[in-house]
Amino acid sequence: MRTLMLQPLFVTLKHLVKKPVTVQYPDKKVKPSPRYRGFLVYYVDKCTACLSCERNCPNNCIRIKTRKENKKRIVEEYIYFAGRCMFCGICVEVCPTKPKAIRMTDEYELASDSRTSLVFDLVKVERSKR
Repeated sequence: MRTLMLQPLFVTLKHLVKKPVTVQYPDKKVKPSPRYRGFLVYYVDKCTACLSCERNCPNNCIRIKTRKENKKRIVEEYIYFAGRCMFCGICVEVCPTKPKAIRMTDEYELASDSRTSLVFDLVKVERSKR
């Protein structure tokens, strides 16, 4: 009977001695685990325009517009709706290119106050980085 009463007390005392794990967020940021799935990164030069990421996305948050040029598809527009995305990673898994043309980053700060700011034209973003 006494062990039933003392066991919760020992658990409480053990946690009183431990150091707190709270991170002061804006000042310090937590590094996500290696398998974390965050914002998408798209590499235009590696993409074959096979449209497999668009077809396999369960929430239809990827839209691709292509054109044919010399029997080869070229991506004109790659739109990513981050507000719809559930970050499942299926689009990355089905990408047939080696290395992958689409990847998930460890970026987790995607909060916004409007839906339109969560729509990204990744082809335009990629071209502006060059």
